[in-house]
Amino acid sequence: MNMNMFYFLTQEKISAARLAFQQLETKDWHTGDYFFETFGPGNAINFVDRPYERFNDYELLLKLLKNDDQEKYLEIHKGTPFYFLAWTAFGLKDYERAVFYMDAAISEDQRKAPNRPLEEWIKDPASLFLTLEEQGNQSAKEITLQLRQTIDNEFRRFNPFSNLPALDVKFFIEKFVMQIVRNIKNRSIITAIYSFVLEFQDRYEMINLRSKDGGSIEPILTHLFKGGLIFESLLKHLYPSKDDGSNCKILSDIFNTSKFRSDFTTGIQTSANSLKEIIEVMGNDLQTAFSTTSKLRNTSGHNLVWDDVFNTPENYKKLYEQVLNSILYIIAKKYL
Repeated sequence: MNMNMFYFLTQEKISAARLAFQQLETKDWHTGDYFFETFGPGNAINFVDRPYERFNDYELLLKLLKNDDQEKYLEIHKGTPFYFLAWTAFGLKDYERAVFYMDAAISEDQRKAPNRPLEEWIKDPASLFLTLEEQGNQSAKEITLQLRQTIDNEFRRFNPFSNLPALDVKFFIEKFVMQIVRNIKNRSIITAIYSFVLEFQDRYEMINLRSKDGGSIEPILTHLFKGGLIFESLLKHLYPSKDDGSNCKILSDIFNTSKFRSDFTTGIQTSANSLKEIIEVMGNDLQTAFSTTSKLRNTSGHNLVWDDVFNTPENYKKLYEQVLNSILYIIAKKYL
């Protein structure tokens, strides 16, 4: 590895880190925290300061340590560097990486005391991000507050037309997030919702700034596709089986179950010939949201070459809101 690729960490400090790592006893998780507090570049509090350089140094340091001793790397507690990777990725607006590394930090914190109940580990710094907690021991509190505000703004937009119990952050965390995260396999649903919501504004600005002659719509389609995957994942979690007991494999399987029809509605459409066709049918009702998301899931999931309706950026906003509406309808109906 080229040591000149580091920004904050000098060659002397890197050499000291490698030597300390070689001599390190990793049985105590506090040792890992102290090690990375000593040799990591850290981050600035309350303002963004060179997030790329800090992110780069944390990732390169971890790669270097893993190459030096993979077994010890797996054993050492890495909650601190993962937390700082999440924090700096947030500063880069790389929200997918941010929530990935924050979730990795949660896994590390759980590993240090694997038998702790949810009510205890959910108070760890990384877990406070997951629960949008305003207080607590959080160095990166500003990113938690930013995510919380973004989520709350979407609830305020959604509630007036949903005709369901009003969503707010408190009940969203207590009734939905806390139930989902009890199973580690399901945490991806929560992290995906967070990155999906966070990514919208960045993608919206991109589409507003692009050439008047258009161009690639790949970032927009993949973002909408992610929303469709969240929608489908939530439904498969709630309705895993058809009426005959076999597994639901596609959306239409779920929509045809008696349980789904009893909870929601019938007649949901799942295919479209163009994005223009999807855009032409808009509304705030549940059936439109479910149909729009299902069409987008099947449209964007099979082909990146579709008609470009995004010369009008508001079309992207409308589609995003429809997809998010479908997710929020499920949460409000099934969890509150």
